[in-house]
Amino acid sequence: MGRIVAAFGVAHAPQILAAPETEDQAQLAAVHAAFESMRQTLVARRPEAFLIIGNDHLESFFLDAFPALAVYTGLRCEGSFGRYTYAFPVHEALSSALLHEAIAAGFDLAFSQAAVFGHEFLVPMHFVLKGLDIPVVPIFVNGYVPPQPLPRRCYDFGAALARIIERRPESVAVMATGGLSHYPGTERYGNPDFEFDRRILRLVEGGGVEEIVAISAEELDAAGNVELRSWITLLGMIGKAPGTVLTYQPSWHHGYAMVSWDLT
Repeated sequence: MGRIVAAFGVAHAPQILAAPETEDQAQLAAVHAAFESMRQTLVARRPEAFLIIGNDHLESFFLDAFPALAVYTGLRCEGSFGRYTYAFPVHEALSSALLHEAIAAGFDLAFSQAAVFGHEFLVPMHFVLKGLDIPVVPIFVNGYVPPQPLPRRCYDFGAALARIIERRPESVAVMATGGLSHYPGTERYGNPDFEFDRRILRLVEGGGVEEIVAISAEELDAAGNVELRSWITLLGMIGKAPGTVLTYQPSWHHGYAMVSWDLT
């Protein structure tokens, strides 16, 4: 039977990889160390697939057709960031099963075989998949283009994905990417809501899933946490397992949160 052998929640800000002089390099070092800890977990657990849940930033989809929830079913997950170009193999059997069985379970997923990926997927995979040969399954959860799926819908979607994986033969590692608090493209960019982030992380450490899922879409937007939908989807997959905060770095523009769940 399939099982989830590792779970992570991470930030994906482009500054984490680009490391401009405007960043606190000690903060970035702490984030990089957390990524390396996750990579070592993958080395130890040896998952057969790596499912990554992210929010599209109008790089993979656009306003002509923007899905609430989608799965990538192409042969390779491809994209570029800065001087890096990536082509990760996709676990075709698992991505196809998630698409068909999630639809059968009542979730009207879109799919793509040609989406180009941006930093929200590529930055985390750059660090955690370095030197590893694990096929990936990218999942899109709309965080930015209204109307977005409600937090409860994201949680229920994650629970449905977990049930599908339980019926599959593969062992799977899961990563949610996004956030925490930041306000890209607005006058609040330099003022993230760190207290909201710390509240979320306390709930994560205590397994306070229901309190997180009960947060309204309006609250997520006000706190600069629209990307938390990816994390909530992951919580639907793992339930009330308490998380461990590997690091939380309140940068001048972003709450860099890195969390691991021990599912053993």
